[in-house]
Amino acid sequence: MSHPDYRMNLRPLGTPRGVSSVAGPHDIGASPGDKKSKNKSTRGKKKSIFETYMSKEDVSEGLKRGTLIQGVLRINPKKFHEAFIPSPDGDRDIFIDGVVARNRALNGDLVVVKLLPEEQWKVVKPESNDKETEAAYESDIPEELCGHHLPQQSLKSYNDSPDVIVEAQFDGSDSEDGHGITQNVLVDGVKKLSVCVSEKGREDGDAPVTKDETTCISQDTRALPEKSLQRSAKVVYILEKKHSRAATGFLKLLADKNSELFRKYALFSPSDHRVPRIYVPLKDCPQDFVARPKDYANTLFICRIVDWKEDCNFALGQLAKSLGQAGEIEPETEGILTEYGVDFSDFSSEVLECLPQGLPWTIPPEEFSKRRDLRKDCIFTIDPSTARDLDDALSCKPLADGNFEVGVHIADVSYFVPEGSDLDKVAAERATSVYLVQKVVPMLPRLLCEELCSLNPMSDKLTFSVIWTLTPEGKILDEWFGRTIICSCTKLSYEHAQSMIESPTEKIPAKELPPISPEHSSEEVHQAHIQASHSPSAEDAQAQPSTEERLPETQGVCDRDPDTRLFFLQQQSRVLEAKPQNTIRVEEQATQLQI
Repeated sequence: MSHPDYRMNLRPLGTPRGVSSVAGPHDIGASPGDKKSKNKSTRGKKKSIFETYMSKEDVSEGLKRGTLIQGVLRINPKKFHEAFIPSPDGDRDIFIDGVVARNRALNGDLVVVKLLPEEQWKVVKPESNDKETEAAYESDIPEELCGHHLPQQSLKSYNDSPDVIVEAQFDGSDSEDGHGITQNVLVDGVKKLSVCVSEKGREDGDAPVTKDETTCISQDTRALPEKSLQRSAKVVYILEKKHSRAATGFLKLLADKNSELFRKYALFSPSDHRVPRIYVPLKDCPQDFVARPKDYANTLFICRIVDWKEDCNFALGQLAKSLGQAGEIEPETEGILTEYGVDFSDFSSEVLECLPQGLPWTIPPEEFSKRRDLRKDCIFTIDPSTARDLDDALSCKPLADGNFEVGVHIADVSYFVPEGSDLDKVAAERATSVYLVQKVVPMLPRLLCEELCSLNPMSDKLTFSVIWTLTPEGKILDEWFGRTIICSCTKLSYEHAQSMIESPTEKIPAKELPPISPEHSSEEVHQAHIQASHSPSAEDAQAQPSTEERLPETQGVCDRDPDTRLFFLQQQSRVLEAKPQNTIRVEEQATQLQI
């Protein structure tokens, strides 16, 4: 067994994850005759692993009455049998234990859950380093409820647990036949584990168990303090499938070469263990995959889940494409973007046609009559030296009465994005630009971000401005909001701006400054920046620095998380970016949000 967390799937209690503790006909106490009769009546029928979802009407009624709870499902990436949804009252999260209880919901889905009986709630130890407190706590709780594993004698039958078979990403040690032997093992395993754990831990799960030999969980949990229990639930409905149902992973042949499934399907093992294994039709696989499976052992594929039936332990999927070799930056990056539903495709011709086609573009004359003309003011941008989409600018000038006029000017993107247009719809779907270490996935076409709306120096641009009249103490006397036209006089870098703040009396040599418009001098820009940065209101705004100011250009080292296979750029023990490289030095670039 290759999965590092497979032991975590063993239940410390007698109830399997998300399954009722009510005993069924296949229980330990059932006679051989009863079992034989039951097997005969159900022969040829498929047994359900997951519960049927409730109807929309019942869900709606349950939510109104408060008997059902909705929330976004979060699955622990390192202990993927654990999942949670937020509690409506803001208290401790509601616990969902195991794949069976999750009922085919994936991470990020909006789900509806039903609370389990209190005797099936999770027992939680207090988060305290006080040994006396912990000892006193454990003395009041039966040993089998303190998070210990099943007795050692019963470990040999752990494969009967549906969570071990469904959840763990084994390398072929388990049966892939979702409608054959595995089905019986799954359901029978659920029912076997539904009975209270024997104090002695029997090896033979089919042997009769008397009441005197068992420890009743319901009696023990009632005596526990309320804070030691975490409400537990099971998923009964999926309101919205937020998860993309796409995953990156690897292909392998099914273990049983004599099975009918072997001739129809391959097995897709997702890299993210929160996603189930998936049956993939062989017709979707490379033509020589069956003959040469080892040639694809290190090839990353994208697969999409298309169905997951109640009676099948694995999902059914469709292979989308081959990404390339695992560990290489571009295949790994494309896989991450696809998994999280980030649209990184090129903009269509219909979208690009929404923008002005002729360059250079000039402002139509009628706009000058609709906007406040600020082109003669000393306005400048402050961005990373490599930035190409300059979306905001700053101005500050002294007034004759001793007060100051401070302005913030934002690129007027709305002028180029008519409501309801193809461009507007695409931008709404993408929602934001996605900044990776080595590239950016833009929300809007580059023509718009880097040319039409970018506040490049010595170029007339459409903006939306906020202008305040401030006293030297920072008291706001007046404010104005409106559409404007500006002409930035220069593009300062973070280094220039920081140097001016730290050494306000020292002039930066002209050769170290970027080009400045002839209408303004470097001294004027210097003073405007110093006045704006030292005003009390500006200092208040800088108390919560922007993303750009929080992330100056720095260097870091990429390391790989052995459990999740993700690569992280780290600096001073702080995760900054994900990047699929084993060890690589990179420069972290500041991010910008295009409004």
